[in-house]
Amino acid sequence: MDYSEIKQIMKDMENSKLSEMMIEFPDGTKISLKNAGKELPHMQELELKQEIRQVETEEVSKSDEKVSEKTEEKFQVVTSPMVGTFYAKPSPTADNFVEVGKKVKKGDVLCIIEAMKLMNEIESEYDGEIAEILVKDGDMVDYGKPLFRIK
Repeated sequence: MDYSEIKQIMKDMENSKLSEMMIEFPDGTKISLKNAGKELPHMQELELKQEIRQVETEEVSKSDEKVSEKTEEKFQVVTSPMVGTFYAKPSPTADNFVEVGKKVKKGDVLCIIEAMKLMNEIESEYDGEIAEILVKDGDMVDYGKPLFRIK
């Protein structure tokens, strides 16, 4: 990602009605922009935030690897395929898709992740029983974050 591409993203956001935007690139680079209404962050602040997020991402992925190494011995782990908001139920008044102890089959809907106002159903990749739900309803999740353990 070069300077001109970042600058173009900033201009595009400035000309839109968006107040906040987060972009994650395949190389692990993340850019988060918040428009306070007048001006966007200076490039130095943006680059500093990007470096901080990369360090945080590396630390989180290392700790997630340690957790997943321990859990993979006994459990299958379902991870988030995207960045977004985790929802355990289809609507605020409905029951959760799954609970601890519920038997699931491959293809059963486990949760919804909202990304950019789109609701994405996350399906089970495994047959088994829900051993643990690792995130709370309404929590933000990152790509690769463990969501469920299935035994």
